[in-house]
Amino acid sequence: MRKITLILMLTLPLLSQAEVRAPKMILGWLETTQLMNSGMRIKTKLDVGAKTSSMQATNIEQFHRGGKPWVSFDFTDTDVDTDEEKTLRLEGPLAREVVIKRHGAPNVTRPVVTQEFCLYNQIYRTEFSLTDRGKFNYAILLGRSFLSQVALIDSAESFLSRPACQDNGKVLDITE
Repeated sequence: MRKITLILMLTLPLLSQAEVRAPKMILGWLETTQLMNSGMRIKTKLDVGAKTSSMQATNIEQFHRGGKPWVSFDFTDTDVDTDEEKTLRLEGPLAREVVIKRHGAPNVTRPVVTQEFCLYNQIYRTEFSLTDRGKFNYAILLGRSFLSQVALIDSAESFLSRPACQDNGKVLDITE
């Protein structure tokens, strides 16, 4: 009887947590996302090794809107639908700044902004650190702070989903 009671005491909390947690999507290490308000679809790397999501940014400028700090920047990548390189001027509220520690090099401070994007059939708002990712293969990287809330990654797969969102759809806010 003691064993049964102990087993129930240990498993009941797990069962109640499982009921609350939303099911997660299974995605590949590469997926296509869509930047909202632009329609541009981008090959995106899903990387659980990176804590924070990151986005290609050049010509970064900080300014104030309504007394609050904002950031504008140029985002350049190839649209997967048209195979055409496009540059968008994007902006967003400054969420915070992050210090990137680099081995054998000085630390770098990057602005972090919130942006909305479509992944599969859901619009998400999350934080992106801004940096020139021109030397990398993918202009957008989704990190584990975001992915841990929404997806399981199958590293043997890619492009398991296609973005299909309405501009007026519900936005899930997943920020750090």
